[in-house]
Amino acid sequence: MRINTVSLKDLDEIFKLESNTFKKDAFSKNSILNLIVNNTFFFKLINDDGSNEIVGFIIVIQDREGRVNLINLLISKQYQNKGYGSHLLKYTLNKIKEMNNIEVIVLNVNSKNKVAIWLYQKFGFQIGQKIENYYRQQKSAYLMILKI
Repeated sequence: MRINTVSLKDLDEIFKLESNTFKKDAFSKNSILNLIVNNTFFFKLINDDGSNEIVGFIIVIQDREGRVNLINLLISKQYQNKGYGSHLLKYTLNKIKEMNNIEVIVLNVNSKNKVAIWLYQKFGFQIGQKIENYYRQQKSAYLMILKI
């Protein structure tokens, strides 16, 4: 697997992955387009078996001074639980730390997504608060915080 920066030519493939994974809570194609154009980091994890298939991605935006928001981390279903999420998250956290002006990373995660919560906790994120009805389908989320 290799990691590259997402470009506009990846829009359709990223949107398909997003829609298949998050269903009704997925970002719109237009939102993803805006994120490709305006982001701090938008990395894709590519299968280097010759297919060049995008198997996952991560999106980070700086939403205020000294803070970035990890707004999406996705690994395609058939590639989950193989360490690829950890690999992509570790790579991205190192890139954020290289920025020097960032003190805090925040993210929101579905409060029922135990695997994702465990992954973030493994990297030092802590649950800050529970946000009721965060997602379109009225599911709650945890705000998770990592001070760097």
